[in-house]
Amino acid sequence: MTLLDALRRRWWLALLAVAAVVALFASRVAGFYTDVLWFNSVGYTDVLWTVLGTRLAVGLVAGVVVALLVAGNLLLARRLAPLYRIPSAQEAVVERYRQAVEPISRPLIAAVAAVGGLLSGTSIVGEWPTFLLWAHAVPFGREDPQFGLDLGYFLFVLPFLSLVNSWLFATLALTALLAALAHYVFGGIRPQSPGQKITPQVTVHLSILLAALVAVRAWGFWLDRYLLSYSERGQVTGLSYTDVNAELIGYQLLTIISVVCVVLFLVNVRYRAWQLPSAGAAILLVAAVVLSGVYPAAIQRLQVAPQELERERPYIARNLEFTRLGYGLEDVSRQPFPAEGELAPPAVRRNAGTLESVRLWDPATLQNTYQQLQEFRPYYDFRDVDVDRYDLDGQRRQVMISVREISEADLPPEAQTWQNRRLEYTHGYGLVATAVSTASQQGQPIFLVDNIPPSGARELEVDNPRIYFGERPPEYSIVGSGKTELDYPRQQGDPAQYRYTGEGGVRVGSPLRRLAFALRYSEPNLVLSSLIDSESKILFNRAITDRVEAVAPYLKLDHDPYPVAVGERIKWVIDGYTTSDMLPYSQRTDLEELTVSEQLLLVPVQSEDGTLTLEEQSVSVPGLRGTANYIRNSVKAVVDAYDGTITLYVTDPEDPVIQAWQNVFPGTLTPLGEASRELRRHFRYPEDMFRVQSELFRTYHIPEADEFYTKEDAWNLPIDAAVAANDDNEGSPGPERSLRPYYQLMRLPGEEREEFALIQPYTPVERNNLTAWLAGSSDPENYGDLKAYLMPPNKTVFGPQQVQARVDQDARVSEQITLWNQSGSRVIYGNLLVIPVGRSLLYAQPLFLRAEQSEIPELKKVVLVLGDEVVMENSLGEALVALFGRAPDVRLPGGGQMPEDGTPGGPTGPVGTQVERIVAQALQRFAAADRALRRGDLGTYQEETTRARRMLQRAERLLEATAPSAPSPPSAG
Repeated sequence: MTLLDALRRRWWLALLAVAAVVALFASRVAGFYTDVLWFNSVGYTDVLWTVLGTRLAVGLVAGVVVALLVAGNLLLARRLAPLYRIPSAQEAVVERYRQAVEPISRPLIAAVAAVGGLLSGTSIVGEWPTFLLWAHAVPFGREDPQFGLDLGYFLFVLPFLSLVNSWLFATLALTALLAALAHYVFGGIRPQSPGQKITPQVTVHLSILLAALVAVRAWGFWLDRYLLSYSERGQVTGLSYTDVNAELIGYQLLTIISVVCVVLFLVNVRYRAWQLPSAGAAILLVAAVVLSGVYPAAIQRLQVAPQELERERPYIARNLEFTRLGYGLEDVSRQPFPAEGELAPPAVRRNAGTLESVRLWDPATLQNTYQQLQEFRPYYDFRDVDVDRYDLDGQRRQVMISVREISEADLPPEAQTWQNRRLEYTHGYGLVATAVSTASQQGQPIFLVDNIPPSGARELEVDNPRIYFGERPPEYSIVGSGKTELDYPRQQGDPAQYRYTGEGGVRVGSPLRRLAFALRYSEPNLVLSSLIDSESKILFNRAITDRVEAVAPYLKLDHDPYPVAVGERIKWVIDGYTTSDMLPYSQRTDLEELTVSEQLLLVPVQSEDGTLTLEEQSVSVPGLRGTANYIRNSVKAVVDAYDGTITLYVTDPEDPVIQAWQNVFPGTLTPLGEASRELRRHFRYPEDMFRVQSELFRTYHIPEADEFYTKEDAWNLPIDAAVAANDDNEGSPGPERSLRPYYQLMRLPGEEREEFALIQPYTPVERNNLTAWLAGSSDPENYGDLKAYLMPPNKTVFGPQQVQARVDQDARVSEQITLWNQSGSRVIYGNLLVIPVGRSLLYAQPLFLRAEQSEIPELKKVVLVLGDEVVMENSLGEALVALFGRAPDVRLPGGGQMPEDGTPGGPTGPVGTQVERIVAQALQRFAAADRALRRGDLGTYQEETTRARRMLQRAERLLEATAPSAPSPPSAG
């Protein structure tokens, strides 16, 4: 039976195979076609074609070069095969292989070359960023201290040259190996022959290949000199004493020896004897072992180890300089912080904005509360809660904010139809915002904006609160179809309906596009549904991080996008980072290890009796990925939550890496000046970058090489005392977790107004007292500034763990917690925050109570710690009154005192008594405002706050009136 007869009888198998191949390729073609439509819809088509074209070009060039090299050399080996002769008994086996291969040698060579080219091409296409950065390199404007080269050579050129060198060496090694094998099969190499074992033609061929291979390795040795700039041999990254005085010289000698070996191989083309090339290769191998292994190890042991600091001092200084450059730590301002144990009335008055903004609610607790109180329907969800600041009633306020996203996967099983999931439940609706420092009488947050439709503070209102693009949206939705979308539920009657009118999305009315998307999502309803018409659009690639990654594949994105209510719509802001691991001397770090975070999620758990309860589970949230020793927050990506418009604002135009990418993708990046002033006021210091900087600053705050070597002043990130306290309270101690940085609206020392800053405290290594804190400014006027405040070296300032211990040991606190535990409720320690206020440090910690039958934690108490005083009250306002009810003395530098009347050196007088009374009354007004806000009485809240501020202004005028004409002493604020 012929093959044709077999196919005729089994025609259905052939048809099935053809259909499978067509389906496979059709799905891929449909995916590519729909990707093109998507890039065109968002206006970034050039990005797609540039990346695709570069990948194709790089892979094609690599594949063709490898295929031609392999095929050409294998064909040459076949052509150089000796004439037929009678083989010896030992050669009979090889001769049989030759006879079997000879008839199919040409197609076999073509197949081997094609496979080699395909493997090489596909393995190198992922290196397209390396090629593009090399092709569009820009100068860094700063030279490295060893070779005198611009740092741009190391960031852009050296990675590409190293890649080409490695690829070329592997290609030539493979070609030489296959050529030798071919010569063996075709008879040019006969190791068992009693006569000549290698024919002269084969000797010439292999000599040329080996000469090329060694020449490439000589180039590699030369490049290895520059790669020593990332050496880990010494105490720090970068060239060390041994690298400069041994390894660097070794690579130079190896380069020379390799060139000599190349000459010997080329000479062998004429003399065709292997003695000299073999001797040269042996010398090269021995020299490589000695010069790059034995000799540097001897120098390290005999010259460096006995006096390491003296030898390594200049190289440690280089590492300090370039690591600070790489992580943006060059311009950190440092100033002493007195950490006084008390606050005077003027300091309280000056820092009223800071005290009003003490954050009691943490995002994890609020996310739980939002889900319980504001979801309203199972198909809504709050993915995350973020911290931001807004101007409310003319005052800058710190708020917690989240958006109500659609979660169609949580529809009841009977409602899980394609029409519901893809055509009706298409978008979320509205945002929710709460005050950071207050709670209602029931211990719930005070909502500034809540409900559906959203209502509340007018400053947080947007004209269009619909959320089509978010953190975890549906895979795709069809809008503008014959079925109107569910807009939002009403208290009475049917839900409100809506039709999408935005510019986002891809029209899907034509048969071709419907078929393409049906293949992409393996969904026949996209073709069969009569509800899809010519006006219909499909919204896909809706996750905001996926959208930004698609149009800016060269950026690493922060793990925490945050929503902003500006103008007519809600916008998402995502911090984008340019990174490199090729800055000389800069310490490399594992970004994921430094930026991974834990998030508490409520997960439904079924008990033995079948009931479902929600339990908290800690889930790791990945941060930045990869290794880096250079990072810049060069881009703020802004995504419109309604139509998905993506705008990439360049926030660091001086960054050479973003300059290179601007050359690669011209017109895709937008100058920061084109962002609205309102939007820029909501940009935050990037959290992931700050975490990386904070980790490096633990040791790289040390200014000089000698102190850095001893690590005598090294710092640690303090332990998150609240997490440890909660674990102890539950009787299940878990692993310790470092205190993560937190945003706080505060008046930084020496500044005239409150600003939104990211704060990270530090403790000394092996000790728990506070030694410093680092602040990253977020407001436009000082955006990106880093300031380090150092505690007095001769004074013990309690750190978070020590303060937590004091809180636990306080009689009132411990008695209250014992009482709550005995009632069966669960006590939850909130974040213990270190808040600089004037010249003092205030610790604040909320205490939450979760009843046995409730999933909603209630804010019951607020604990404040200042110096030796610990107070616990029902609210922040009452705690502030308890702490500052009587204005304490103001300590002057040098141990003097400023009496309460504000005049240095004089006795307490009528003015001082009056100021003290006014401040106490103002604090009582703030407490009354707090109680009004808890009742939801915004009018009374505003009235009481205004009265309190007027009282403080009156006290300030009294103090100014009694101040002497001589220069006034330093303030307590």
